[in-house]
Amino acid sequence: MIIESMERCLVDEGYKVSSGSGCFDLLARKNVSIALKVLMNVDSFTLSEADDLKALSFFLDTFPFLVGGKANRYELEESVIYERFGVAAMSPQTFTKFVNGVMPAVKSRRGGFTVRVNAKKLKSGMDEMEISLGELSSISGLSLKTLYKCGKGGIIDRGTCKVIERAMGVKINSDINIERAYGAVNKEPRSSFKKILSSHLERMGFMFSFLSRSPFNLVIKERGALVSLVSRDKKRLVAHADVLQELESGFDLRPLFITACGDVKNMRGIPVISLREVKGMDTCKEFMDHVAERR
Repeated sequence: MIIESMERCLVDEGYKVSSGSGCFDLLARKNVSIALKVLMNVDSFTLSEADDLKALSFFLDTFPFLVGGKANRYELEESVIYERFGVAAMSPQTFTKFVNGVMPAVKSRRGGFTVRVNAKKLKSGMDEMEISLGELSSISGLSLKTLYKCGKGGIIDRGTCKVIERAMGVKINSDINIERAYGAVNKEPRSSFKKILSSHLERMGFMFSFLSRSPFNLVIKERGALVSLVSRDKKRLVAHADVLQELESGFDLRPLFITACGDVKNMRGIPVISLREVKGMDTCKEFMDHVAERR
């Protein structure tokens, strides 16, 4: 239910939306791209899913978000940004506002809710009231030390911010700047097949990451991004072809199948490269030329 409403929200705002599974449920693209995981309970989000989502966001240049109605012990508040394993988490209402251009103002941190003070708004309010920090201290009952911190645009708890706003009659918080500061999370491949492939990709100089919970299990950065399903099982490749083709048409991603062996060069419009062929390649260019020839 939440997924459907989030998809409608994105489509209504002009986003191109594709469905996923595993570490992300929706991939959306407009002026920015979003990789979205939707759960009823955000505390059911796992470290493995977070690592995959962050790696995916790094390679595909997307903002990773987790949306859910509650945590284990409480309901998620509207206009508050939470965090799970380094991924921004929020309620459906907060995400809807974000998509509509309204940024959240409060962040949940260990110990409570915090806001960043907008120093310009604080100074403008004080100028309008013709008061100093000392006088504001007397009016609000807050210490000068706290107000000096506010005057420099510091982070304070939400309760303190509300005290100042009631004393001045103006809003002084800044919107939260949601940053996308993720690096590649390259998980150690488990199967011998993937380990051998990994060694050859490293040898050729590729930047890549294996994923464990996604419609594809390998993403490669080279003049954009290739999303690949690595498998010995051809039936599995065919089963995921539609998803990869949708990503190609909507998100400028180049899908690729990597198999153990075989003479098939293309499967349902998707290039196929065998591990045997990869072993004989020396450079990224040689690999990419093979992919291009098989489109």
